[in-house]
Amino acid sequence: MKDQENAPDHRPDPGTGPGPVLDRSWPFTGRDGSLAELTSLLADPARAGVLITGPVGVGKTRLARELLARSAAGRALVVAATESTAELAFGAFAHLLPASLPATGGRPNLLRILADALLAEAGDDRTLFVDDAHLLDDGSAALLLHLAVRGGSRIVLTARSGAPVPDAVQALLRGDYATRVEVPALDQGDVVRLLERALAGQVETASAYRLWQVSGGNVLWLRQLVEAGLAAGTLAPVARVWRWRGPLGLPTELTDLVSHRMGRLGPDEQRAAELLAFGEPLGTAVLEHLTGPAVVDALDRHGLVLGEEDGRRTLLRLAHPLYGEVLRRGTPPHRRRRRCRELAAAAERTGLRRRGDIARVGAWRLAAGDNTDPRFLLAAAEHAVRTLDFALAARLAEAACAAGGGSPARRVLAAALGHTGDGVQAEEVHRGLPQTGTSEREQVRSVQLRAANMYLSLDRPTDALDLLRRAESTVRDPAARSELAGLQAVLQATQADWPACERDLARARPHASPGSATLVRTRYAECVAAFTHGRTGAALELAESALATLAAGDAEEDMPMLGVGLLSWLATAQAFAGRLDEAEATADAQYRVARESGWVGNQGAWQFFLGRIAARRGRLRSARRHMREAASTLREDTTWGQQALVFGELATIEALLGEVAEARTLLDRAHLARVESYRVLDVPAFQLARPWILVAQGRGHDAVRQALRTAADARDRRALLWEAELLHIPVRLGRSSTVARRLAELVAVCDAPHIAVYADHAAALAARDADALERACDAFEAGGLHLHAAEAAAQAARLWSGAGRTLAAQRAADRCHRLARRCEGVTTPAVLACRSPQLTDRERDVARLAAAGLSSRDVADRLGITVRTVDNHLYRVYRKTGVTSRADLREMLTPGESGESGESGESGDSMDSGATPDTGATVDTWTTGKPVKPVDTGKPGES
Repeated sequence: MKDQENAPDHRPDPGTGPGPVLDRSWPFTGRDGSLAELTSLLADPARAGVLITGPVGVGKTRLARELLARSAAGRALVVAATESTAELAFGAFAHLLPASLPATGGRPNLLRILADALLAEAGDDRTLFVDDAHLLDDGSAALLLHLAVRGGSRIVLTARSGAPVPDAVQALLRGDYATRVEVPALDQGDVVRLLERALAGQVETASAYRLWQVSGGNVLWLRQLVEAGLAAGTLAPVARVWRWRGPLGLPTELTDLVSHRMGRLGPDEQRAAELLAFGEPLGTAVLEHLTGPAVVDALDRHGLVLGEEDGRRTLLRLAHPLYGEVLRRGTPPHRRRRRCRELAAAAERTGLRRRGDIARVGAWRLAAGDNTDPRFLLAAAEHAVRTLDFALAARLAEAACAAGGGSPARRVLAAALGHTGDGVQAEEVHRGLPQTGTSEREQVRSVQLRAANMYLSLDRPTDALDLLRRAESTVRDPAARSELAGLQAVLQATQADWPACERDLARARPHASPGSATLVRTRYAECVAAFTHGRTGAALELAESALATLAAGDAEEDMPMLGVGLLSWLATAQAFAGRLDEAEATADAQYRVARESGWVGNQGAWQFFLGRIAARRGRLRSARRHMREAASTLREDTTWGQQALVFGELATIEALLGEVAEARTLLDRAHLARVESYRVLDVPAFQLARPWILVAQGRGHDAVRQALRTAADARDRRALLWEAELLHIPVRLGRSSTVARRLAELVAVCDAPHIAVYADHAAALAARDADALERACDAFEAGGLHLHAAEAAAQAARLWSGAGRTLAAQRAADRCHRLARRCEGVTTPAVLACRSPQLTDRERDVARLAAAGLSSRDVADRLGITVRTVDNHLYRVYRKTGVTSRADLREMLTPGESGESGESGESGDSMDSGATPDTGATVDTWTTGKPVKPVDTGKPGES
């Protein structure tokens, strides 16, 4: 069983307190495009002003104030219209107008008199800001029109979308005195950026998505949700990542705002809205059958429903997610049960033809208190398991058990509990299942589910394998025995016990017929073995074949982890087979599936794979972001069981970014989280980070020795893919002579394309062939390995410079800089050497450690030299580079370093990674250190 140390912890991180106290004004985010457009319009002398429109809370007033702060030379006159002032003539302008009108000889020109008074008040700037112009009385609106026609004034107005505005304001638009600009809701990426600026930290992708979805991108509603979450403690930092856990809290003010926006509903409309709140999306025919077409039309007129096409039918949803939240909270329990009962009955009348109908009806039955049909509840639970909604599956299966569902219901309950992180309770349910009186097929299914729970959730691989062996010895059906042997082969492959895996496969293969459960298991085990042995092409074919078999039938419907595991190996094989785009698409799609199903453990797992893929590309800060989210998520859900792998690979990323202390801490945490399962992943979890930590400490020679020792160990384990990764580390550090031959040998037995490039890279460096290094750079870049490509370019630049080929050296250095900018702050030795070729290796080590914030004493201790020697090196570094402080050193060594935000976790909707674009100018680091114009000389190497 796993340590108590790794048990879920729902408390906020120590020392974080209750959360930040949000300033009165949130950071201005996501409106740069609108602000630029408005600034341009307001500067146009042909127009008097702009009208900013949008729904309540979208940020119109804030945008207008930012516009005025940017555009107004002096102070602006501010007018705030309200429903109260709308009843009074010139009520909104009362504070700006004279207390009494001057005496006149005839009938006064009222608008001109009032305009003169306003302009006198405004002074030279003559800028007027009117908030909520749709609430202006007719006189105030006429005064605005008069000012615009008169000219010489700038007018900024805001108004609510859809609200009627006075005729004079319409005349401003008709006469082209003002231009209307609609402010949209914030998109998902903007919401992520706003949350992270407001909370001063990374926000979990799923939590940010949930807040974006519920708020609809409305800034006011988003802020109130966040403040309610902070107050209730449901929004809190976990392992350095802000996460929302538990139900959404709706403050009274927000509930009142939403209720006011929905308006007063009649009894029939209220019933229809409640049915939608508990059942959305609903087919139009279903809702019309329940309420009548006239009621549905009334909701549409109120703007409370939206329709979307789904094949041949139209689905209806409430027009805003918060409508549903408010309606559900405001519906008393007896009426909630009635509504769910009505929904279940209506859906059953349609025949439950659609894929998700049975699980939805099961959930409605539970909510209605109808737990009397164990067969239906069991069928709904099994469907929820297949769709990976294990929380719903557990509730349905528990109800089925209570209703007399027997062993089948208990087996599904055990499977669901194991996948929601409650492996101990799942084992108790498994142990209580009868061993006799059921069919042999049922016993085989139960044994496999129990073994999977032992392996995945309880970290008892030996017990899992013993259970499967005992079952295999007692089962009479040869096909069933082969199926059990196949699952043993899968577990032995993930344990990296290759002889045992081969023995199990030999027993399983005779009955691995097309479409069978045994075939899925054998190909799974063969996929793991092929990948680990460096045959990524074969691993891809095996994973795709097994997944196709699963998709064609329901042989594994009660063992979802086989499909999920195969998908993870597919993404991993894609990432190491030069198909990074496909790997990212796979991981992104599966993360979305996990998010929609609510399976938290799977969300953390796919964030890890997204991080691994980003690291493979060299996007280190994006990788760190994904990995931190994975660590935060898996801290509370141990289903995946691979926290050690997350910590180990995150340690490698931190070391590549030069964060030595953080990398060492993470590697220590990886060892503390070590489990008996998943031994096939020991190298990336515990070994790959060590050489890079030594590099970050300035101990390059020790790093090479460490990499070679670990590579030899990987070779003994037949982990050839990881051996190649370790052997390539000395090449990246400029020491290839000891590994070039072994890498060439690996090419002969591995089909992974990157291993062939590793071998070419090593051979080129050993031969001091700059042209060959540039070809290796080409191959790395084509495969998406930008950090590797940058290092090869840097090494080529150094060789060209040593040969006196200045122009070729400059071109290679320019390429290194361009590639390194994609890598978000990398500090590997080859790239640093390209940025500071005037420094010696020792000076560069001292400079990098000093730039990281270490004192001279700490640098001396790290490098094994005296403090005086450190200071002498620093003096020479400052003199050679022209910098004057350690902060300047950091800026010099990591130019173009991006911020922490990286990506949002969803590749399709990700935020910009912050990479600096190429500008056409380059830095001549090999000659003068000044910008030079790029020169295209044609053939690489031509000087």
